[in-house]
Amino acid sequence: MADGAVYKTLMSVDTRGSGGYLDGAKKRMRARIYDLAHASFEAAGVARSMLHLEDRGDGFIAAVDARIPPVRLLGTWLAEVHQRQRTGNEDLARPLGLRVGLHVGPVTHDEEGLSGHAMDLVCRLADSEVTRTVLDRSGRDLVLVVSESLHHEIVRHGGRFVEPSAYRPARVELKEGPVTAWFHVPGEARPAVPGDEGFDTLPVDAPSGEHGGGASTGAEAEGRPPGRGPGHAAAPGDRPSADGPARQAAGKEAWPVGAGPGAHWDITVQGGPSVVQDRATFQGPVHFGGGTGAAGRGDGEADGRRSGDRAAPPGTRLEGHGDDLTDGRR
Repeated sequence: MADGAVYKTLMSVDTRGSGGYLDGAKKRMRARIYDLAHASFEAAGVARSMLHLEDRGDGFIAAVDARIPPVRLLGTWLAEVHQRQRTGNEDLARPLGLRVGLHVGPVTHDEEGLSGHAMDLVCRLADSEVTRTVLDRSGRDLVLVVSESLHHEIVRHGGRFVEPSAYRPARVELKEGPVTAWFHVPGEARPAVPGDEGFDTLPVDAPSGEHGGGASTGAEAEGRPPGRGPGHAAAPGDRPSADGPARQAAGKEAWPVGAGPGAHWDITVQGGPSVVQDRATFQGPVHFGGGTGAAGRGDGEADGRRSGDRAAPPGTRLEGHGDDLTDGRR
């Protein structure tokens, strides 16, 4: 260990697809990262005086005072980041995705900042191709990667908000050679890692590549399509997911219901906003298909309806949780 080096919990936070943000959107993205990180540090009892943080443009690196137990960062801090990130992403057309690396080791402070092999390791883990792919493959917006030593000393023993079974190991190729790292995706019981069947196949709506699906305009970073002002209702066909942002979809959405394997409702919304977020609201006229499976769909008629469709009157408000849509009129 170098003279003057002190053992601390080291952290690296990177943004998914940061190269795809335009300058205005990147500025707002950075503000969101620091807002949620500092609010989470405060909730975890990490005072600013116990935290050395350095900006990296699309994220930051940090060294946390050794008086803060690493399990608190693995547990309370990460749980706070996850929940705050989920809430913030609900308003974004392009969700903020984060890769977080954690390690405990010696680090040196000088007038230029942090240095040391331990700092290099945590940065390489967060930026590794395996970490990027685990995040993309999960279809979620947050991944944690920890070093083998941190897992052995802390994670495997568990703790508040730390579930050892939710971590999976994988080999990671670094510049210095291969190492074993452990991966955790908040919200998943066990994340998919290299070697799992189908790991190389991304979910349909998962971001891909460094740019996470393309450049983000200022409007998109604020959760609205280009050309639509703040507070404007979502366009027909925009489909917010349960955990996050609106996904652009066609005007007719195949909505799965509990009517047997392969069954769908075809929902067509005309002339008004369509919002689906936990409880669904549709403004009509709304047409529901007959609930047949995809294989049994017939050709559409001239007005877009098929035999068996029923139309809700204009202004009807329908509520439900996915497979339990009911007429919201009282």
